[in-house]
Formats: sequence, structure tokens, C-alpha cells
Amino acid sequence: MMLSPRRFIAFALAFLTALLAASCGGAANSPVSKVDTENAADATSGEIAETNKINWESANLPKKDFDGREFVVLTHEPPNKQLTWYMVVPEELNGESLNDAMYNRNAKIGEIYNTSIVSHYSTAIRTDASNAIASGDTTFSAVFGSISDTYPLAQEGQFLNFHNLPYTNLEAPWWDQSIVRDLTYRGALYNLTGDISPATNVRVYTMVFNKDMCKSLNLDYPYQYVYDGTWTIDRFNQYITDVNADLNGDSVMDYNDRWGFFSQDGCSWMMYFAGGGQVVVKDPSGELVVAYNTDRNIQLAIKALEIAIDKSKTLMANQYVANNGGNWATATAWFANGGALFRSSVLEPIPRDLRSLEVNFGIVPFPKLDEKQIQYYTLPEEYSRMFSVPVTADPEFASLILESLAAESVSTISPAFYDICLNGKVVRDEESKGMLDIIFSNKIFDIGYITNIGNFRTMLVNLEKSASTDVASTFAKTLKSAETTLQKLCENFEKIG
Repeated sequence: MMLSPRRFIAFALAFLTALLAASCGGAANSPVSKVDTENAADATSGEIAETNKINWESANLPKKDFDGREFVVLTHEPPNKQLTWYMVVPEELNGESLNDAMYNRNAKIGEIYNTSIVSHYSTAIRTDASNAIASGDTTFSAVFGSISDTYPLAQEGQFLNFHNLPYTNLEAPWWDQSIVRDLTYRGALYNLTGDISPATNVRVYTMVFNKDMCKSLNLDYPYQYVYDGTWTIDRFNQYITDVNADLNGDSVMDYNDRWGFFSQDGCSWMMYFAGGGQVVVKDPSGELVVAYNTDRNIQLAIKALEIAIDKSKTLMANQYVANNGGNWATATAWFANGGALFRSSVLEPIPRDLRSLEVNFGIVPFPKLDEKQIQYYTLPEEYSRMFSVPVTADPEFASLILESLAAESVSTISPAFYDICLNGKVVRDEESKGMLDIIFSNKIFDIGYITNIGNFRTMLVNLEKSASTDVASTFAKTLKSAETTLQKLCENFEKIG
């Protein structure tokens, strides 16, 4: 869990113990009422004060002089310089809170260690990283890239193991413990992030709902169900059932009408993982095994697909975009203007696309499978960005600077990020602030999803497109291939130790 001094207090006491202790299997449900969370605020004020004290000084890291050496981070070319949360090294102070927090953090750590922290941008980060490492180029001390690009490089032995780096404390609160838990295999971890960057948090899958439409349809906002632990697939299905309306009376349901759910291809696997579904898990001995071909996961996938393919309630955004000039902004505007009650989305486009539109919206996590599931699960997409350390890097230098940046980020980067979330750029109501804490605190990272074992993501999308729920036979057909692919992955990691 990313620790932040602006952690949304309302949920801290009620959820924290369960969230940290729970595994993806889920056990008994532990609902939390809205009243309970409100009363928890005062009780956690001391905890928040202590969190504010976490920084480089409190981390007790050694001070060294690196004689002006550059700490170069290979990273993606920014899609937009306004999207500060994807950056590591802002060019200058500009008055924007997150930008300036990053700039000042880098300046502080740079001064302490007599180093310059710089970015080297790439449009083909996987190729550029691989070529640099293969040639023995020592320029890059870290790679900050999407896990879909960097995880395959890890299998090729191109990155150092975070568990072995001299100054990396993987138990420290500034590292995302869900990553440490889920992506460590045989004592090795090659991808890592936390307070050091919000880039993974903004790529989590969420649900956005139109509050004005809820009011007009006499529907309660779903927040209380989330608080109570009863926000389930069945509950969500109740919301989107009977919402559809042929507004223009032409007897054809299309983009001129009203829908329950507006989602892109793949919403079935978003719901699948939120419901505790798995592709690959660790068995009791710590070995990786293919897990999607179980009765629970099959039934979960069927329930998710039934919603995705139901043309009486669900409209696919991909279809809308394809038939309306290929403009996703147009699709967002259609949703905001009352096209649908719910929309699935990663977090990042919300401030980009909805902020300027006249719509009252709320954010909730994807629903649980049922009330027995102990917690909500949040799936970050495969393009989430994390840090890796090339085998050509100086382990002492790389780990010390990364650890210092991460520790200092608890009291700088995370507050700035949460300020952005809270000031109307991401959420517009108090309840959604609490939803974000639940969403961020329940991230899961499935190696099978990241590597697309068994072609899992495509498999569910193909079932969506064919309007099929033939999950059992589809899963069974791919099982052998998935197991073979996973075995090869495990052998690769065994070779590199």
C-alpha cells in the first residue's frame, strides 16, 4: 500500500488491518458503515501527523558524495507535458503542485548526494533499454517504463533484483506492498513503485457514474453499498437493469438513447479481477500455477460476460468510437450528456475528459463477486509504470538514489497527488475521495494478466465480441498452452537466479 500523509482518513482505521492482512482469495466480509468511517477521522489524526514526518531524514540513509554524477532515468516520452504524474524529472517549476513537488524533491536529493537527476526520453523504451544493456552501456541507473515493456526484459535477466540491492528496504512504507507481495517470485523482484510516482495509481480501473442521472431515476448513489461491503456484481447489475430507454422512439437502441453501462472492450476481465479472479497464483510452496480454470473463476467470468454482452443494458465504447469518427473525447461527452448511467475507465482520463464538462459524476471501485469477498480489488492496467534497475547500473548508486527519492516522496509527492485528486480535478464530491482510498489501497498485480498467459485478455474480449459465455470450454482449450508458457517463464527466472 502506498502510504500518504493525505491518506483518506475516513477509511483508515476501518479498513487498514483487513486490507493489509487479506489475500486475493477473500474470506468473511467486513462491512464498514459510513458513520464508522466518519468517526475514525479524529482517531487517526496522530497517525497522519506521524506520516508527515516520513522523509529522507527519517529513512536514516547514508549521505554520500557522488561528485556530480548523473542519475539518468530512461523513461517514456511524455504523452503530454501537462500529465505530470507520468514524469520523473520536471524541467522547471511552473506553479503546479505535483510538478513543483517533483522538482523540489529531485533538487533536495540531488544536493544531498551531489548528483543530477535527469530523464532520457524514449519512444521505444523496451528496445532502447535492451540495446543499452546488451552493449554494456552504463548510462542508465533506472528504467521507468510500463510493466508490459519491462517485465519481459526481466525474464531475460536484464534487471537487478530489488531484494538484493544494498539500500532498498522493501518493507518500507514508501514502496507499494501489493507489488512486493504479488510480483516477488523465488525471492526476486524486478519492478517496483510506490510514493515515488503516482503513475500506477492513475492507471487503475474504476467506474464512473452520472449522479444527475441517478437523481432523475430515483436511484441511490452506490457509495453506501461500497462502505457496507455490498457493492457486488449483482448489485451493479440491478443498477443498470431497466435504465435503457429508447429516447427518440425509433425502436432502435443506439447512440441517441440511454444505456445502463458504457464500457470498452475488456470490461469482462476488469470485473473478473475485481471479483477476485486470477490467472496465475502462487501455490503454498511459492511456485506459480495457472489458476483461471477453476469453478469459481469460470462462474465469475460468466457473470462478467453476461453483463458485457447484454445489449439491453451495455453499450461498448469501442463500437461508439468506431462509428463516430474515432474520437474518444466525443464518447466521453456522450456519457456526460446522459448517454449512460455508468462508465468504466482508468482513472487518468477522468480529469482530462470530464473536468471541463457540465456533469456531476462520482467514482466507485469495480464491484465484488459477492458479499463473502472480504475486500475490493483494483486492477492496474498492463501499461502501469514502474521502476527497474538495469544490470549495467551501479547497484549502490541506483538503490541509494531510488530509496532516497521514494522516502522523500511520502511527504512531498503523495500529498501533491492527493491535492490534485481532491481539488476537483479528479473527484467532485466528498464520497469519491473515500472511494479513491479504497481503490488505491486494494491494487492487485497478476503475473498472468501482465504477461497475458494463455492469451487471457484477448480470450475474454473475443467472447465479448462473439456474445458468448462458453467460458468452461474456452478456458479448457487454452489451459495446456497457458501452462507451457508459464513453465517457460518460470524457467527463465530460474536461469537468471
